[in-house]
Amino acid sequence: ASSTSPLNNSSTQRQRQQQQKQTLEESDDEDKDEPTIPESNTGHQDVQHKKREDVMSESKLAEEAALTDLLFGGGGGGTPGEDASSDGSDDDGNGENTGRGVIGDDFDGVNDIDDFYERKKRKEFDRSDVNGGDGDEMKNVWDGDIFAIDRSGVDVPSDDGEEEGENQLVDIQAEDDDDEDEDEDDSSEEDEGVQGKASMKGAAWQDDDEEDDNDGNKSKTRNARKGISLVEGSDRIKKLRRYRDETNPISFSEYELRLRERFVNTASVAARTDWADVPKPEEADDSDGGGSEAHKRKKIKGYASSSEDEDDDDEYDAAASRILQSNASLFANSSSQLPLPPTLLNVVRQRDANVADPNRSAVNAVQFHPSSEAEDNPLLMTAGMDKMLKFFKVDGEENHKIHGIHFPQMPIMCASFLGDTGSVVLSGRRPFFYVYDAISGNIQKIPSIIGRSERSLERFSISPDGKIIAFVGNDGYIILLDGKSRQWIGDLKMNGSVRAISFTPDGEYIMGSGSDGDVYRWHIRSRRCIERFHNQDGTITSSMASSSNFLAVGAESGVVNLYNDKHHHHHHSTCHPLASTSTDKTPLKSIMNLQTSADMLKFSDDGQILAMSTRRETNGLKLLHVPSGTVFSNWPTSKTPLKYVWSMDFSPGSKYFAIGNDHGKCLLYQLKHYWDE
Repeated sequence: ASSTSPLNNSSTQRQRQQQQKQTLEESDDEDKDEPTIPESNTGHQDVQHKKREDVMSESKLAEEAALTDLLFGGGGGGTPGEDASSDGSDDDGNGENTGRGVIGDDFDGVNDIDDFYERKKRKEFDRSDVNGGDGDEMKNVWDGDIFAIDRSGVDVPSDDGEEEGENQLVDIQAEDDDDEDEDEDDSSEEDEGVQGKASMKGAAWQDDDEEDDNDGNKSKTRNARKGISLVEGSDRIKKLRRYRDETNPISFSEYELRLRERFVNTASVAARTDWADVPKPEEADDSDGGGSEAHKRKKIKGYASSSEDEDDDDEYDAAASRILQSNASLFANSSSQLPLPPTLLNVVRQRDANVADPNRSAVNAVQFHPSSEAEDNPLLMTAGMDKMLKFFKVDGEENHKIHGIHFPQMPIMCASFLGDTGSVVLSGRRPFFYVYDAISGNIQKIPSIIGRSERSLERFSISPDGKIIAFVGNDGYIILLDGKSRQWIGDLKMNGSVRAISFTPDGEYIMGSGSDGDVYRWHIRSRRCIERFHNQDGTITSSMASSSNFLAVGAESGVVNLYNDKHHHHHHSTCHPLASTSTDKTPLKSIMNLQTSADMLKFSDDGQILAMSTRRETNGLKLLHVPSGTVFSNWPTSKTPLKYVWSMDFSPGSKYFAIGNDHGKCLLYQLKHYWDE
């Protein structure tokens, strides 16, 4: 049946509007025909005024009806957004005007609008109020009734029943009204959502090592009963054993205790961890202004204790006694005076020293300038078989290249700074050598050594002050040249062929050894041999290095002997250069960590580290802690990209360690012990 509502039926509304228009026209005609009413006739005037108010109210109702028709789509049974028919009717296919709006058939004026919203708030309306009766159910549904935000964190129920789905709708209006607790509600709803999803899906994973007890608590099944085995694990876990035959599993608490002990004995030695120590109550009291003067002094020294003042006084007396018993300088503050921790070395790799311009062949020579103005940014020189000599300013980050020079006739085998003069001596398998002045850029070629017939001058050593250049000659001769004039000044003779030479740090003595395994010491001024002893290894000597307190001798067997060299700094003659007999000397330590020939030895600037390397195997480098005689175990490792080591050197102050390899790279490492100071 067609609807008779005046608001939904367009034709009825049009008729009503025409009637109202005719009524207004008739009233206007009556006003024109009426005679003028005198002012005294007030009763008749009130009646006319009342008629006009009735007409205006009817006009307002017509306007409201038109507005309602515009808002609620009256006269059109189609979906919102469709244009109404030209005659104002809606044909449902049978030519019959249904007169349905988007709200429904039973809509009756503004009162029904209020009632509709009240039922919507109470969630009491059904789908028939929205769908408009029969037809497509979702055709005229509001978007707000279709889409809703699920903030409860639970599953959205299926649409099996309309009544069940309606009960699960979220009242968005009620949530929007509460603006004050918006942030708290969002956080709580997110947490509930996570819990709800977890409860729906169950546990993300199950631990096979856990099971429920009778009381419902979780407990370890296998490991709790058996403990932790130190035999079946990795090699690192095996190091936690107290003795080799320990095979029984240990408890978790014992496992944690052993891990802590190993960290204290290994990693904590190289890395500072005192920053993580919790201050004791005494330190807290001192920070508040309390505590005794002794406690404040102890805090400044870097440690805290709860002992009495008498114990503090005894400790200070003992410290003063140690100072008075020592002849060391009270003003010595350099890092060389600090003891280097044994066993572990704190090393940090930097960018390659020659990263700006790598060598195209093996780096045969690497050396820091002995008197660099800044220890943090020293000058580094590299040379190799590519006939290139290069200089770099080392800073650990950019390592800028200063300049380079090419020697077309000289594949460089050996290169060294000539003291602190700024000149560099270069030689190879040639009867001549070069001296390059890095300051002026001049190149001086010395064609040969007068009086000598050597066809190769590929190995030499320069005194620390740069006054003497010592070349390895033939038939057991060491050829001495003046550093300024580059002229021959003398020879030193030894039995057998010369394989290694080295100057002492003070420049007073020169050490030499060779194929006979004997070590010779000559005094530079008198040119006389003052000591000769036999190296206990007995094989051919391949390298030598000298520090202020020690002498290191490397052999082709890979054994490096460390000798005490303190008492040989005074001049005395014990042998004749040609007719002397060797004596036996016991080394302080014999290092056998190299499997092949010990080709290079180098002491650090303070003499606490001895670098030992070989050219005959990859990663053939070891660092020795000289005071304790132990090799650092943490570096280098099997993964350190050393390749074949061909040259190495320590910077002034021992802050940097440079390594030249066969790939043309000059690896650069930072020794943190010398940087922390």
